Amino acid sequence: MWSSVAAPSYVIRVENIGGVALPVDYTTPNIYLSLSNLACGERYAFSLAVQDGNCQSSFSPPIVLSTVPCQPSNLTVNVDCGTNNANFSWAESSGASLYTVEVKGANGHTASCSSNTTSCLVKLPCGNTYHATMVASTESCNTNKSTVMFFESAPCLPEGIVAKLDCESHIINVNWTHTNGSDDYTAWAISSDGHRVSCNSTTNSCSIHDLLCGKIYEVAVTSSSIKCQVIAGSDYKIQSYPCAPINTTVEQNCSSNCMTVKWHDNSTAQNYTVKATSASGVNSTCESSNSSCSFLDLSCSQLYSFTVMGHSNVCRSDVSTPIISYTAPCPPTNLSAELNCTTRNAVVSWRTVTTAVFTANNVQATSPDGHNSSCSSMGSSCNLDDLVCGQKYSVVVEAINAGCPGPASAPTFLTAEPCIPMNISTHYNASAAWVTWSAAAGASSYTVQAVTDSVAPVTCGGSNSSCHLGGLQCSRMYNVTVTAHNQACSSLPSETTHLLTEPCPPTNVQASLECEKLIATVSWQQSHLSVGYVAYADNKNGHSTSCFSANTTSCNLSGLMCGNVYSVWVKALGEQYNSSDSSVVSLTTAPCELGNVKANMNCVAHTATASWQSSSGASNYVAVLATSSGHVKSCTTNSTSCQLSSLQCGEKYNLTVKALGDTCNQTTLMAGYLITEPCAPVNLSVLYNMSTAQVTWAGAKGGSSFSVAAVNNQDPTVTCNSTNTQCSLVGLKCSQSYNITVMVADPTCNNTVTSEPYQLMTELCPPTNVQASFKCETLAATVSWQQTGFALGYVAYVDNKSGHQISCVSSNATSCSISGLMCGTVYSVWVKALGLQYNSSDSSAISLMSGPCQPKIPSVQVPCQSDEVQISWNQTDGAVNYLVRTAGNRGYVKTHNLTQSFLHAPLPCGQEFNVTVQGQGSVCDSIPSSPAFFKTGPCIPSNVTTQVQCKFNQGSVSWTQSDGAESYVAVATGLDGHTHQCLTNTTSCTWDDLHCGKEYTVVVRAKAVNCSSLPSNSSIIYTDPCAPQNMDATVNCGTKVVALNWNSPNGTYSYTVSAEGGDQSVSLHTNTTTALFSELICGQNYSLRVTPQNQHCAGNYNAPASVLTWPCIPTGVVASQACQSNSVNVTWQPSNGSEHYSATVKTETGVSEVCTTENSSCSVPAVTCGQNYSVSVTASNKQCNVTSSQTTNVKSVPCSPTNVSVFLDCPNNSAVVSWSASRGAVQYSVTAISSHLNDSCQTSGLTCRLSLACGSLYTVQVVAMDDNCSSIPSSPVAFSSGPCPPGNVSAQMTCLSNNMTVSWDAIRDADHFLVSLTSLNGTIKLCNTTTTACSISNVTCGETFTIQVTSVRGNCLSQPHQTSSIQTAPCQPKGVNGYLDCVSNSAWISWDSALGASNYTVSAVGSGISTTNCTSITDTRCEVKDLACGVSFSFTVTAANSWCDSQPSASYSLETAPCLLSAITAFAHCHNSSILVVWDLKGSGGTSAYIATAEASDHTFLTCNSTSNSCYLSGAKCDLQYTIIVAASSNRCSSLRSPPYKISMEPCPPKNVTVDASCETHSAVISWTYSPVAEFYQVVATAVDGHKHIYNTSSTSFSLTELHCDEQYTVSVTASQENCSSKASQNVTLSTGPCQPNNVSVSYNCSSRSALLTWIPSKNSENYFGTVQAGSGDNIYCHNTNPTCTIDNLKCGVSYNFSVQASDGTCNSSLSDLVQFGGAPCPPDGLKVRVLPMEMEVQLLHFSWTHVTCGDIEYLLTLTGSLQGDDRSNLFQLSSYWSSTNLFEIPLPCSSSYTAMLQSRNSAGTSGMSAPLNGTTAPCPPTGIVFSGNSSFAKVSWNRTVFATTYTLYDNSVKPRVQLCNTTTLSCSLFNLISNNLVITASNAAGESQAASVPNVVLQRRRRDLGAQLSTD
Repeated sequence: MWSSVAAPSYVIRVENIGGVALPVDYTTPNIYLSLSNLACGERYAFSLAVQDGNCQSSFSPPIVLSTVPCQPSNLTVNVDCGTNNANFSWAESSGASLYTVEVKGANGHTASCSSNTTSCLVKLPCGNTYHATMVASTESCNTNKSTVMFFESAPCLPEGIVAKLDCESHIINVNWTHTNGSDDYTAWAISSDGHRVSCNSTTNSCSIHDLLCGKIYEVAVTSSSIKCQVIAGSDYKIQSYPCAPINTTVEQNCSSNCMTVKWHDNSTAQNYTVKATSASGVNSTCESSNSSCSFLDLSCSQLYSFTVMGHSNVCRSDVSTPIISYTAPCPPTNLSAELNCTTRNAVVSWRTVTTAVFTANNVQATSPDGHNSSCSSMGSSCNLDDLVCGQKYSVVVEAINAGCPGPASAPTFLTAEPCIPMNISTHYNASAAWVTWSAAAGASSYTVQAVTDSVAPVTCGGSNSSCHLGGLQCSRMYNVTVTAHNQACSSLPSETTHLLTEPCPPTNVQASLECEKLIATVSWQQSHLSVGYVAYADNKNGHSTSCFSANTTSCNLSGLMCGNVYSVWVKALGEQYNSSDSSVVSLTTAPCELGNVKANMNCVAHTATASWQSSSGASNYVAVLATSSGHVKSCTTNSTSCQLSSLQCGEKYNLTVKALGDTCNQTTLMAGYLITEPCAPVNLSVLYNMSTAQVTWAGAKGGSSFSVAAVNNQDPTVTCNSTNTQCSLVGLKCSQSYNITVMVADPTCNNTVTSEPYQLMTELCPPTNVQASFKCETLAATVSWQQTGFALGYVAYVDNKSGHQISCVSSNATSCSISGLMCGTVYSVWVKALGLQYNSSDSSAISLMSGPCQPKIPSVQVPCQSDEVQISWNQTDGAVNYLVRTAGNRGYVKTHNLTQSFLHAPLPCGQEFNVTVQGQGSVCDSIPSSPAFFKTGPCIPSNVTTQVQCKFNQGSVSWTQSDGAESYVAVATGLDGHTHQCLTNTTSCTWDDLHCGKEYTVVVRAKAVNCSSLPSNSSIIYTDPCAPQNMDATVNCGTKVVALNWNSPNGTYSYTVSAEGGDQSVSLHTNTTTALFSELICGQNYSLRVTPQNQHCAGNYNAPASVLTWPCIPTGVVASQACQSNSVNVTWQPSNGSEHYSATVKTETGVSEVCTTENSSCSVPAVTCGQNYSVSVTASNKQCNVTSSQTTNVKSVPCSPTNVSVFLDCPNNSAVVSWSASRGAVQYSVTAISSHLNDSCQTSGLTCRLSLACGSLYTVQVVAMDDNCSSIPSSPVAFSSGPCPPGNVSAQMTCLSNNMTVSWDAIRDADHFLVSLTSLNGTIKLCNTTTTACSISNVTCGETFTIQVTSVRGNCLSQPHQTSSIQTAPCQPKGVNGYLDCVSNSAWISWDSALGASNYTVSAVGSGISTTNCTSITDTRCEVKDLACGVSFSFTVTAANSWCDSQPSASYSLETAPCLLSAITAFAHCHNSSILVVWDLKGSGGTSAYIATAEASDHTFLTCNSTSNSCYLSGAKCDLQYTIIVAASSNRCSSLRSPPYKISMEPCPPKNVTVDASCETHSAVISWTYSPVAEFYQVVATAVDGHKHIYNTSSTSFSLTELHCDEQYTVSVTASQENCSSKASQNVTLSTGPCQPNNVSVSYNCSSRSALLTWIPSKNSENYFGTVQAGSGDNIYCHNTNPTCTIDNLKCGVSYNFSVQASDGTCNSSLSDLVQFGGAPCPPDGLKVRVLPMEMEVQLLHFSWTHVTCGDIEYLLTLTGSLQGDDRSNLFQLSSYWSSTNLFEIPLPCSSSYTAMLQSRNSAGTSGMSAPLNGTTAPCPPTGIVFSGNSSFAKVSWNRTVFATTYTLYDNSVKPRVQLCNTTTLSCSLFNLISNNLVITASNAAGESQAASVPNVVLQRRRRDLGAQLSTD
């Protein structure tokens, strides 16, 4: 089943995976489908699609299911005798992944086996009947059980089998239990690899022969009565005898001194023991179960014999043949390296171990930077050359013998001299320089020196790569060098860097000023090494200026500021640095020009104040005012203003101010004039006429602007303005008395000057506030007004300006009525007041409009190809304007408000319209006219777009559908005028008969019944240019240019020509019919195409032309000698484009040979030996021949050497071979071959030394060689080497007789042997013998002899055998002496040192007492302890060494004192430093005083006295053992003494307690000093938190484990013995490592791609390290001292593992638990919603958002909200499915509010919610609709709709429906309804609801009162 969606049907596609049948589609309206015809054992894929009519969605991702596997068949079984296995097999079943066989016996026994193949086995009890079934399975299904198969298990075999192996005879003896009825038995031994042997018997035993070694056999017994044809095996196993190892070899790893013994292994069922025996008799063994075994710790430089023996648990094999091999040489010791600072090389020396094998030493020095140096020596030192400066070398020496390098010595370190400092740079500043350089390798310090003439050098130094040179002098050239130092040497000085210091500052600076020009001249004296000068002037207020002089000592400073004091100085310019400033001189400039000069009038005092800004440099000021007529006023001051009085009115004054300075004056003129106040006007006169008065007067001096004012006590002042002497006052009030004055404006004082007043009287006023009201029904009007004072009556007038005038009179009222007015007429209305003497003027006239008449529409004109409609109607009198309402059937509604009687208006094309006209007057509106109907023409097609462009003969256009169109005509017109027409009722046209290379203009017209639209905007179709013809390509071999020609087609302006070959593509553009390619690659087949083009299209190309370019130049030419055939082989890289090659070899004399081939190599045979040849290769094809540019040289095989001779060097066991020179030889190789050891050497000379194996016959040959080949060997020369040194030299001492025997192995070809024995004192003993042994008698005792044996043959002596040594027996000890220690009952024996002794043994033999002894290693005295009391002892001393023991010394006797006192007891008082001694007084003989003596283990004594039976020994010390006796007197050796008693004091507190903590394991090893009396120790570790560890141990160290992390422990140790424990040691502190950080959390910031890692801090942690690991293994780290860490640059969409490690500065904690967190994406941005129109009260919301860039992103849209505005009960939550698209549509009911949020996710995680988007759907239709009223006036009301903001009432009787009312309230009022089909909708920002019908609409006419009127409540 699947989830249902809104769809009529579903299509299910079923596909057999791996089958040949096509997929099958099934259609169903259900959400499930049953299929019954599926085959068994098949896999099917099911996909689902939704189908709706003719549309079908894409198929869903497939779901794969497997059918039940097919029933298994052919189940068979075979049983094995002996193993009792039942082997099942069957035919493979289609679709099965597992098979299970179930077996059940008649006795109830069950078993089973499973397999994914076609067989399995079950072990069954023998002799039973079974039946088997099988089931095939998949992961989800099983087949039915197969048909039952019955079978018998294997018959039972005889039991009680016992088999034993005879190791000597290699026979297995088999016994078994006799069975009834059996008379013939066979015993089988079967190995795992199939080897079978047997024996027969009629009894219950037999022996099996012919076994193979190293095998494991299974033993089974059968009898003639048992029906078993073949015995497969059994559970009884026995191992055969072990195989003897063969082909034994030894492999040596010289560097590790590892010897690996290998042998051929015939068996895998046995072990091996390898024995290694050295020449000195030391044995080592190695065990292995493989075919090899390694010895890792054999002695170096020893000869070993290796044997191998195989063994099993029972038997051993024969021992293999011994193999002899030397171990690797011992490493040299005492290595030292010393550097010679003069020669820059080093002397390396060492000490070597003397061996019997010839040994060389190789010294290797290696630096960390990869620099190496080496040397070799046969001695104990050599020189290292070519050392690189600044390197620290690790130097090792490696001993090499017989080509085997032994382990290297321990390294010593050598530091080379430091490198010369480089990149010296100086940074100079004011007598000091900062010198920097690149750090020199190996340098520890540096010295910098700066040297100049006649001045002491300046130096600095330090360990950094920079230093500061101070005290440098100006105008100097310094040479700067840097020298590096280290502990070994100093480097050479660096390259010299020149430092030029700054010039010295100029002196004698002077400055002079030109005041008028503000220019100063500065001069100075010259400065050495300067290249120019700059003079500076600074006024200390930020203004500065300068001038430059190149080669003179003066310059001019311009641009100085006035009124300033300047500091002037000069600086000298150097080549690199400038001097410091010179001494400063002062310069003062002239005063500045005055600023802001102005004069202000004091209008009260008639004075003027002159002011100005202060001038720098001025001391006083003079201000002067002067008129053009000569009137002057002045004042002097030292401030910035002064006052001038007695000025004249109406005058203009000039103001000048002069600044007086010390040297110069500065005069400034004020801009403009100072104007004094004007004089007053005189002689006023007035002429008056009806509210207007003309005023004149006489002029006033200085006056330019006049103002006249008429003032009374009631009304506002009437004024006029003039610039001459007259002015008219207009608008004087009637019936008023005015005072008139003339005023002159005074701009200076912001005041006026006024004349004397003039009095004037005016006439009466007319009526005011005239109003008229019109009564539409009676065509009458009422006129009213306000009363006028002193009026006797009034007359009101009404006039239509066409001769119709009516009036009414009122005597005392302020209104009257007028009737008989006409409709559609405009009247003027006014009123006049009637006075006693004069009437008033007419009042202001007002207009009165009567109501307009009804309009009529006579015609509507609709032009076909115009969007403007002409509507006219009759002119209606009284209409002020007209309301013209047009409504179209596609929703177009518009109302025009016009004043004329026609409408020319553009209307949308392609619609049906109705129109009405209504006149509007100032008082009333007319009745609307009857509607007129009409239809506009079809719209012009738009968006005409070319769809198919640049095709050969095709073109296509499309356009947007036009309203009102019934069909379309599209016309394509070529530039030559021919056309192609297309008629269609769709919105596209396609032509397939257009001409190539043409341009067509396409226009489209829409057609209706009688009208076609205007043509659309044109679209252009360009067709492809026609294809070119007759292409021809040629190759120019000399210029490497390919030319292509073709014929030009029509309509082509240019061509793109391309050549494509291999990976290259070359194109060019041309407007001719020829293309030249000069950039083509050699040896390439090119396809040439020509594409014609015009301005718009790239045309079609025809079939391409093909061309092969010239061959490439052969490269990689290599010539080599074919050394065997004496020919030259030439090879080269295959050359592209080549068809064959020629290789030419030429001698220096011009002789040449050629070989030709189609391959990339050939051979020139039989060239002359020893010649130089030059080789070249020529590549050819049908186009060109090309020869390789570079010539290769080759030499032929050198000629064979001649005149070979050999000179034998016996002492060095070598031979010198010489020969004559060979032509063509660079060097020679000499080879000497023998049956034992070969040797060779190479040289560039004509002699060579060979190292020979001793005792061998050699054949020597010489071969000449060059760099590549060898000649034919020379004729062989035979010779014999010197004899070999004896081997296995050994020496034996006969200790009793002092006789020595030296023996060795026999040596072939030796005539006799020489033996020498050399003692340390120089004694030499010689022996000459022809045998292999030599005896020397009566050798001196205590001697050490060095033995050498040499073989002699003829005149040659072998090298001596490796030196060995032997010691004679040590001499007999003498001077034996001794004394008794009666306290401890021990004897101290001493003697004289004996020659040759390495240790001594003292024997003490007492009468009737067993022997007691002691041994001394180096000392010549020894203590014999615990002697018995009262016994006489005989002491002898014997010396010994590793070879022999000496004769015992002469004996020395001592007798111990008797012990008559009974046994004593002692008690140690721990921590009290005392011992209580108690004894028994029996046998004391009445002695009254006793002395107790204690001897400590450090040989100190304690004593105490007592007359009773006890006393205290005081002063006993811890850690000591005491031996105590009690004697009757001070004579400790008296007879009245006790036997010794031993007791130990308490241990001392353990000392030197140390802690070695392990950070990783939270453990620590505690160690302390050994206590000689302690039996065990107790370790106590106490943590701060109270956690305690207590451990006991008998050793002096202990490992504390399971310590708590982040804790501080106090550790103490206590020592204990049987009686006491010590005090605790001093406490030591143990701090464990920090705990693993806990509560690790990760917060991810998707926008910054960073993560914040936080955790709980550890108590003692100082640092934290965060680790972030991606799946790829890459790590990112962060570090912080706080428990937070920010990790940046994470990749979005990647999962990470976060962990934290804490550190306390010493230990690191373990990593925290991993926190897996992904780089989840950010929530999507830009969530937008587009709402679609409401359908069936459901609105579809189209959500879209911005894509998130973060891998494979999916999005989930979630909506929460409420229905019908109910926030409590009607809540909902909707979610989309996860989708990769960035849009989703969700339907919601009307009047729903929602909040939309987004999430994104990828493989790393899911984002949080996006910012919410809140909204509502469009409202539901209004409910509770009520209609009241009739057609004349009606009211529609309704209930409130949730979320509605406006409501609209429509007339639904026309299409489109017409809006009647739009309101935000819950009702509408309607007038003059003509339709009862009304609907209402509710709207908000989300859209409009579906329409709800208005019920019970009643249409009934009533009398029209005021006309149709539409209002909104």
